[in-house]
Amino acid sequence: MRRRDGWTLAVAVLGGALLVPEGAVAQCRPPESSNEAKLLAYYAAPIVFAPQGAPGAVTRRITLGGELTYIPEPDPALQRTGVCFTPKQESTQLSPVFPRPRLELALPLGVLVEASYLPPVKVASAEANLFSGAVSLSRALVETHGAPIVAAARVHVTHGWVRGAITCAKKALQTQDSAAPCYGSAPSRDTFHPNMWGIDGSLGRAFASGRLNLFAGGGATWLAPRFRVGFTSGTGLVDNTLVAVDLRRAAWFTGATWRLLGTWSATGQVYGVPGDVTLGRIGVMGPIR
Repeated sequence: MRRRDGWTLAVAVLGGALLVPEGAVAQCRPPESSNEAKLLAYYAAPIVFAPQGAPGAVTRRITLGGELTYIPEPDPALQRTGVCFTPKQESTQLSPVFPRPRLELALPLGVLVEASYLPPVKVASAEANLFSGAVSLSRALVETHGAPIVAAARVHVTHGWVRGAITCAKKALQTQDSAAPCYGSAPSRDTFHPNMWGIDGSLGRAFASGRLNLFAGGGATWLAPRFRVGFTSGTGLVDNTLVAVDLRRAAWFTGATWRLLGTWSATGQVYGVPGDVTLGRIGVMGPIR
């Protein structure tokens, strides 16, 4: 069964994987070993507010940037759910990228404040309203061959929602079998809350007369995602099933920042969550003041 989705990654996979029968329970807390929980963690990874560049690389007070994360499609075996809903194999079509704007404010004493906001603008069949923020502290540790190795410690948080017709999009609706999923004529209105906060640390060093910065690091994220189904069937039955899990995930990342023409830089990063997914990111950043 084919479903429509935009770049709303986490909601799209949940909607495709968690097609709900009419008699679904009001709340489901799947175990960490379930595919439901693994899918939530899988699609939370690209939303984690990881650092975009090398520690200490921001030399201007206010920097504007943006990033684009590539997300591989999960293994088909992972998309078969069966704890919260009737066992079903899903093959959802996901958006391969997740975009995010970023604003950085460099303060004295090595303090960096980062923020990102996705306003509730509808994209394709879904809309998102997500806020992310982070505060980090960087220090030069030791100098090697004329350039210091810089360390940074950081805390980040992401809250908000993604909403759209996910569990029962227009193309998934059917009026032949009232006992089958998506019986009705009105698409669902589902809401996903990717609640999370985390900590990370990184090391970085400049090369090529300061034009190139390489960095690597790792961290941990505490996830509390919630997915609320919003579907009214053709018989008038309202399904507001809530899928809730609490998870903790370790992560690693490595990347580079290359200064382009003027003061603008290009960034590239590989971000991995062991046992879940490995992602690729590219971006740009430059001073606005």
